[in-house]
Amino acid sequence: MSLLFITQHYHPSKGGMAESCDRLIRNFRKHKVDVHVIHFTNRRKKFYTEAAVQGSYSAVPVYNSEEFTLNLASQFIEGLSILSDIKYVVAFGGHLPIVLGPIISKWIDKPLITLIRGNDFDEAIFSKRREALLYTLKQSKFIFTVTDEKRDKIVKLIQHPNVYFTHNGINCKLWEPGNSQLIQIDALKKNSEERKRIVIVGQLKAKKGILEFSTTFSSFSNKEEYEIWMVGDIEESVKEYINQLDIKVCFFSFVNKDELIIFYHAADIILIPSFYDGMPNVLLEAGASKNVVIASRVGGIKDVIEHEKDGFLFNPLQPSSLLEVLMKVHKLDSEAKAEISNRLFNKINNEYTEEKEIINYLTKLQL
Repeated sequence: MSLLFITQHYHPSKGGMAESCDRLIRNFRKHKVDVHVIHFTNRRKKFYTEAAVQGSYSAVPVYNSEEFTLNLASQFIEGLSILSDIKYVVAFGGHLPIVLGPIISKWIDKPLITLIRGNDFDEAIFSKRREALLYTLKQSKFIFTVTDEKRDKIVKLIQHPNVYFTHNGINCKLWEPGNSQLIQIDALKKNSEERKRIVIVGQLKAKKGILEFSTTFSSFSNKEEYEIWMVGDIEESVKEYINQLDIKVCFFSFVNKDELIIFYHAADIILIPSFYDGMPNVLLEAGASKNVVIASRVGGIKDVIEHEKDGFLFNPLQPSSLLEVLMKVHKLDSEAKAEISNRLFNKINNEYTEEKEIINYLTKLQL
């Protein structure tokens, strides 16, 4: 029993989508489901396939022409020797899998599963790519989303009978710092000169609300007591704008997991200011690291956080909403903050595990 898993987001790609894809494939294989990965990547100039435990990996090059890329990809897939063993074709995140998934599904006569994460729906539905997205959703036997809201929206759009909300998962033990990391955490904190640290992690693009947060924070009455750490890739124009504001900001390049643990445990607050999102891995990682989380009331974030009980939510379209939340958190004593962060940790540790995530898929798909 095998899955043909078509994706644009897989190791060594960076970001939350790649992490989620890696995690799902690893856990499918852990449960004895063979997964054959078709990875659209610009890191290779030629098609390449290698065997893997419980499956295989194929790199599919991306060319300047989308049509050329998809044509060659379809020919490559149709020539694979493993197709007779495939039970489902899976389209995971990104435009190319969304376009190719339903076509390959029909041509090799295997049902389609579409995994909707975040931007693959939020942006495509309001763009020229809408028809491709809707076609793929309609042709899917199963649709899985990582937010309750997206499930409801998809059902209203296409009246599909098999749309399921399945949350992301995490292993909290992997986010505990080791002894050597504790030394690095203390050293990093000392650089702040008694200021509290608000940390933002990920692809730091304008659509993630970075500009609006920075502008709003510059009018926060207690801003002198804080500094902002932005950890991840950032557009130069965004960085230039932020540097002009009257706030203390430190920029750090994209880091690996071991380094990210250090930033999480050096933080006083993890902030997620997205205008729209799926269920960001940063949210679960922050909770697993026992952080106080301030986040936009959007997507899967509001599925996880209960406002003022285990985190804080604000309306990203209303600057006053963010300022109000910042002030509430600022006034909390250390005991209250610990109680809130511990509640979030316990929720994530008990309810948002990798095992529960993969069992949801296996049960619905009868794998």
